[in-house]
Amino acid sequence: MAATSIPCVTLHLGELEGWLALCEDERYDLPLGLQTLVHGRFKNRMPDALALEVGIEEVEDAVMPASAWLPRPVRLQTHDALLHDIARVAGAREVLTREAVEQLFDHLARQAERAGAPDALLPQEPLWAAALLVLRECLHHWQVEQIHLEEIDSQ
Repeated sequence: MAATSIPCVTLHLGELEGWLALCEDERYDLPLGLQTLVHGRFKNRMPDALALEVGIEEVEDAVMPASAWLPRPVRLQTHDALLHDIARVAGAREVLTREAVEQLFDHLARQAERAGAPDALLPQEPLWAAALLVLRECLHHWQVEQIHLEEIDSQ
């Protein structure tokens, strides 16, 4: 009996929209872009508690429907440089776990709740914070435990 391979889906977070790709011919568009989140919700700065909460709601609405499209089980991967940078901050090299993403998000949430000194662990870039938020919501709502870090696209 031959072992069945687990379908591999690639997550891409774009400036104006994101998407999931299964093979070369199947794609699921995510109606959310990182720049849209940064400009519209974060007002071009690191999010405060309200901006983060509203951002969570917006991201949930965008990513939850994709759960029905994803094959089960699934191997989620990315070629995005920004997601590789999140992994670097988390201390991950080839695989970034949902637990590690949650730990980084906890830092972001604590920073958002207080005014003043930024969290020294986190890059103070709104685009980075937006990518962390989207990745966290994707892993959580899609019930995926990890994302594999593949070679970065040079596009």
